[in-house]
Amino acid sequence: MKETKFIEQNKEKWLKFEQLLRLNRRDPDKLSDLFIQITDDLSYARTNYPNRSIRVYLNNLAQQLFYNIYKNKKESRNKFVNFWKEDLPSVVFHCRYELLTALAVFLLAFAIGVVSSVYDPEFARSILGDNYVDMTVKNIEEGDPMGVYKSSNEVDMFLGITLNNVRVAFLTFITGILASLGAVIVLVYNGIMVGTFQYFFIERGLGMESFLSIWLHGTLEISSIVIAGAAGIVLGRGFVFPGTHSRVRAFQLSARRGLKLLIGIVPILVFAALIESFVTRYTGLPDFIKLALILVSLLFMVFYFIWIPYSKHRNGTLQPLKETHLQSRNLKVPQLEGRVRKVNEIFRDSILIYQRIVKPYFKPALLLSLVYLGGAAVVLWEPVSNNIIHVNSWFFKKLSFLIDYQEFPLLFVINSIFFAGVVYLTLIQFPGYHNIEVSKRRIWMAGICGSVLINIPFFANGFISFLIWILIMPVALFSAFIYIRERLSFIGAMNRLSKLSGAALGRVLGFYVLLIFIGITFFILTDTPFFAFYIEFIEANFVLEPDTAYYTGLIINGIVMVLGIALVMPLFLLGFSIQYYTLEEIKEATWLKEQIAMFGKKER
Repeated sequence: MKETKFIEQNKEKWLKFEQLLRLNRRDPDKLSDLFIQITDDLSYARTNYPNRSIRVYLNNLAQQLFYNIYKNKKESRNKFVNFWKEDLPSVVFHCRYELLTALAVFLLAFAIGVVSSVYDPEFARSILGDNYVDMTVKNIEEGDPMGVYKSSNEVDMFLGITLNNVRVAFLTFITGILASLGAVIVLVYNGIMVGTFQYFFIERGLGMESFLSIWLHGTLEISSIVIAGAAGIVLGRGFVFPGTHSRVRAFQLSARRGLKLLIGIVPILVFAALIESFVTRYTGLPDFIKLALILVSLLFMVFYFIWIPYSKHRNGTLQPLKETHLQSRNLKVPQLEGRVRKVNEIFRDSILIYQRIVKPYFKPALLLSLVYLGGAAVVLWEPVSNNIIHVNSWFFKKLSFLIDYQEFPLLFVINSIFFAGVVYLTLIQFPGYHNIEVSKRRIWMAGICGSVLINIPFFANGFISFLIWILIMPVALFSAFIYIRERLSFIGAMNRLSKLSGAALGRVLGFYVLLIFIGITFFILTDTPFFAFYIEFIEANFVLEPDTAYYTGLIINGIVMVLGIALVMPLFLLGFSIQYYTLEEIKEATWLKEQIAMFGKKER
């Protein structure tokens, strides 16, 4: 049989096989039958066409099938269960010294809080705040010292406490990126606060009652914060002490270990919030029930985070850390066309390209940020001059001034130009990684259209504007790249996106959630305790008027915020641009069809 006829008879079957391999859920029986057919075709091709491309193609297809049927067979167990049974205890054991360090720091800070309260009666007010102290004193006088736990209904309290606990844990972890010192500082602050709070009741003869109420939920909550502190120390330690690894690779390893610790405490924090919201408020519960719950919580933490890891180590069943497959910093980005990438592969390749473009990108991005900050300062001069914008306020509070288009409509123009500049500076570097030639004018037009679309939602009121923006941002960035790649109109690019994403919406959403996580990480880093000390540091070290110190701190904070946004946005744009090729291949299999069509055209 001629090679062209062999290809013509089987190419539809091979195409269906490729499509089956892309599915997340595959029928093992179909895969097994598929493997037999492919190996039969491969044997025929090896015999009759030993030096032709068709043999290479079928060999690659057979390898993919073998990988899916056999190599992944060991991974068929429930990964969720495996994480809690094997991965997390393994990470806990390997991070035991960081956990001991975090516990020692917290206990020392707790002691400092107690001792300081003993020698300074006003210390509690400086740590807990006047409003909280006055409210608690009033509750004590009214005979309900634990009344703070009854201040709102159960459901609202549960949601609020859960979000706050997770935020504090994440803040504790992510600040560890600053040479582990950030995590230590947060641990010290929390330790002092808990020690002060506990002694506040002991001083008033309510030691046992407060202990049974506070530690009813606090056993799980405080233990989790200590573990989050250890995760932060692990995160920073890899960067400061890389050992035999490169500094980037060591940081990758430590970040993965720390993140696993953080994920491990999230359910515990949720359960602690559940106890605090639905149980702690019932101060009339018998003491033995409260004490029993405290002991059960303590035994759980000791059993899971101490006994299980050490018992697995002792009997030789402790799972080794599976981190040897992390990519090296010299890894080359594979071709973008014709690849169906998973979410983690898209993120990996986005980081690889980002590392290569960030150096030429940084200087113009810094200049763009400074120009933008100057323009925004002119528009926002009134709230700035009235000291309405505070350096130590939450990131979103400061950001809300920059997107208040109803009060300052000129900001819409300034922000649109800024984001268009970010898109332009990113995409002007990107063409080297794919086979398209794009004019600078078209890149500018893509940036302007995408930027306007991103900024329009902020003409709406309040939280609804943020929700609209969350939905529109990936559409704007995806469409900007499609506008360049396929040379469509911007509306046509948006229509094209709807057709491509419909076949793999789960992949798009999964990757977008990952990028949002990265963005939130940046926001929290911007609001670490170090940035809250801008004005205090300036006033303590320089002889400046209060207004001068305020403006100086605001400028520093503004540069950090704006430049940070300029450095995070390219990762979103690069990620969506790379994912475009995956969506295209899933929907249309363009590259695969081209390769199959080429087999029959090559000369013998």
